[in-house]
Amino acid sequence: MVIDLLSQAAAPDADAPGAPWFDARLDGLFSLGGLGAPASLNELQRFARLMQTQGQGVEATRMLFDAPYAHTLLQNGRNSACAPLAEMAEALYQRYQNAGQWLGLVN
Repeated sequence: MVIDLLSQAAAPDADAPGAPWFDARLDGLFSLGGLGAPASLNELQRFARLMQTQGQGVEATRMLFDAPYAHTLLQNGRNSACAPLAEMAEALYQRYQNAGQWLGLVN
């Protein structure tokens, strides 16, 4: 099923849950970009490019929503011999840590 959000975006109070076009299944999805993610997609794409130089593929977008996946990749990056990668991975790891992303994960 496809829900056309573009034609509704110009409607007054388009993001209000009571709007006539609002689909309750979408509640909470409109603010996903504003959840205070620990890293921007641009940063994660840069991290992915650095990881690729070390022979490891990374799905940058997945790192925004899949904490175990991000944790594993950042751990790998932190242990890399590539200094720029290790530094970036450490900085991102600490930001994820400070944002509470690792709660419940075993180190």
